[in-house]
Amino acid sequence: MRVHRIARGERGHGLLQAAAKPIFNAAVSLGRFRGLSVSALLLLCGTLAACQSGVDGVATNVKTNDIKPPSTEVEESYGETGAEITLLAAKGSSGLYEGAARDVRDGMALGVGELGNSQVFVKVIDVSGGAGAATAAVSAAKTRGSTLIVSYASPAVTSAIASLPADQRPPLLNLGVPVPAGAGNVYNLVSDEVDSAIEGARAAAASGHKKIFAFAQSDFSPASESRLSSAIRASGGTWVGIARYELTDASASDAVQKSRALLQGADTVLILGKSAIVTTVAGAVKAGGQPNLSFVGTSAWPQQTWSNASVNGTLIARVEPDGAGMIGARYKLHYKRTLTDDAAYGYDAVAIASGVVRTKGPEAMTAETLTSKVGFHGVTGVFRLTPAGSVERKLSLYAISGGKLNLLGAASASF
Repeated sequence: MRVHRIARGERGHGLLQAAAKPIFNAAVSLGRFRGLSVSALLLLCGTLAACQSGVDGVATNVKTNDIKPPSTEVEESYGETGAEITLLAAKGSSGLYEGAARDVRDGMALGVGELGNSQVFVKVIDVSGGAGAATAAVSAAKTRGSTLIVSYASPAVTSAIASLPADQRPPLLNLGVPVPAGAGNVYNLVSDEVDSAIEGARAAAASGHKKIFAFAQSDFSPASESRLSSAIRASGGTWVGIARYELTDASASDAVQKSRALLQGADTVLILGKSAIVTTVAGAVKAGGQPNLSFVGTSAWPQQTWSNASVNGTLIARVEPDGAGMIGARYKLHYKRTLTDDAAYGYDAVAIASGVVRTKGPEAMTAETLTSKVGFHGVTGVFRLTPAGSVERKLSLYAISGGKLNLLGAASASF
């Protein structure tokens, strides 16, 4: 059975279905909403600037009933006509897409409804069978004329897809853990904690604090350390060293104490981590009384850490939330949960494809177009894809003060 879950005029599910009331309250005029909607679109800069036209205001006509997950035997498709975007993701033990995979799917579904304009649709394929199932799915997608493969699967599965010769598959946009792009036409879209750390360290260096000592969780990989240290050196900084800590206060304090000698040669402390233990690290460093230290955190820090007095003044580079905020209300309306980063990346993946198809046609989904130096502007910020398969993203700089992030410098609007 094939179910078209988001189709123009379809009742019950469609993001384009007319409804009795708009998403935004009456204080926001339709004209104002249209301006916001255009800003939220992922636009190709320069030659693809025409992506701005023709789709604004679509999300004002929306049904408010929830979108229920389909039966495990249903083949999911979002939209009906246009060029195919193939999403490869693994179903969970329940037989449904769960967690981050579900968020990616739903973000892409929202993107089809708001940006697709009947020119792109998303076909979702389960690859829980592993690399063999995924490569077979890619072959079938190419036969169908799919214009883009989007993968949210395990690194092993996505690597198997990426290793296929570029002429045997559509371009691959990876929304999971970064994978090698050796075969070409493979792009890792997601920015991670290391990207944030690098930009924060560069900001500290610009103020004269160039000697970096880092603390990271014990699972911080050697490859990530190499990437971080190389980027700091390349930007004129000095990599003093790194200490790792386990996720306990005792381990964090011990890591700081054992690093005192190296810390004497640093003027900047970079703290990576995804838990509240980062505040223990910061507090222990400050308790040592070393003067003239600047502190840099990352976008991975939980929001609750910002209210801890030990991290006041810490610099953090991250994507400005305004773009995601514009679609967050619509996402919550349809899916009854808060927009996540995974969902926002899914939305942007659709917007890349819809922008190319709308302005140049499906045949223009090529490496040359996808790696345009002028880049894209999406809900996850201003970014561009590189021939090497990485993503470069403009981040804004914030300082923690009063329990919140205070903007110091907005990200550039272009490269």
